[in-house]
Amino acid sequence: MKGFGLTLVAVLIQLSWIAAKECDLRFFEHYEHKGCKPVLGEDGCPTRFQCEPLSNELRLKCLHNSKLYNLGELIDQKCEHCTCRGDQLRGAEIECADTDCPDWEPKDKSCYMGYKLGACCPTEMCPSGDGDQQKTCNYNGKSYKIGQIIRTENPCESCVCSEDWTGSQGKGCSKVNCLTGLYASEIRRGCLPVYRKNTCCAIDIHCGSVQGSSPVTNPSKNTDELCHYQEKFYEKGSKVYPTKDSGVECTCSVPPDFTCLRTQYN
Repeated sequence: MKGFGLTLVAVLIQLSWIAAKECDLRFFEHYEHKGCKPVLGEDGCPTRFQCEPLSNELRLKCLHNSKLYNLGELIDQKCEHCTCRGDQLRGAEIECADTDCPDWEPKDKSCYMGYKLGACCPTEMCPSGDGDQQKTCNYNGKSYKIGQIIRTENPCESCVCSEDWTGSQGKGCSKVNCLTGLYASEIRRGCLPVYRKNTCCAIDIHCGSVQGSSPVTNPSKNTDELCHYQEKFYEKGSKVYPTKDSGVECTCSVPPDFTCLRTQYN
């Protein structure tokens, strides 16, 4: 158990160091759930991941925001009610209940719904005589009212317009912590997370068949530079598509898993 803990801590520290070098790690977070270590290229960013067989300790723990949770423990995730669940057969994964907000629409037509800093649900915001509500935040040519969500170039950043708004990475902005652990059981079985190009977190998981590029017929013993899916190996650059959903494109860019992006909606 001690060796397992030290190994996982080393992986998380290395991934944090990589993030500091401004590598785009959005599509690789799921590798943490398999205990994989990044192999870096000359630019200091991952070119592939080295994945060892899963220990039983890792299978029976949930991982979120670089922290391990035992079965039954509550997950520390703002605005979500999540718990680490699982069993010996499936392993551990995160389960969440929807946040129930009382109101999503303003009762007064002269008002709008906005977020106070740190709040999980929107509240009704109305212009007042002292002008506080008339203040705006300007970003990329757009004007936002106090309490409105600001979309920056960084898909993994969440910002809310406030009186102290200074810009991206300033007050009112925070890092998006993806709940990739929702798919932990499927990820450990080799299923592929599906992302959108301009969003931070996985939106779906694919476990079914694929079509497209042909697999390698006679792979050598060293398959480190190949992608692996459903007991087949694929060369870097290969593209496959879920058999029943051509709107998702999966590219072998950082082995051993394909990187899957939703390109269109059926």
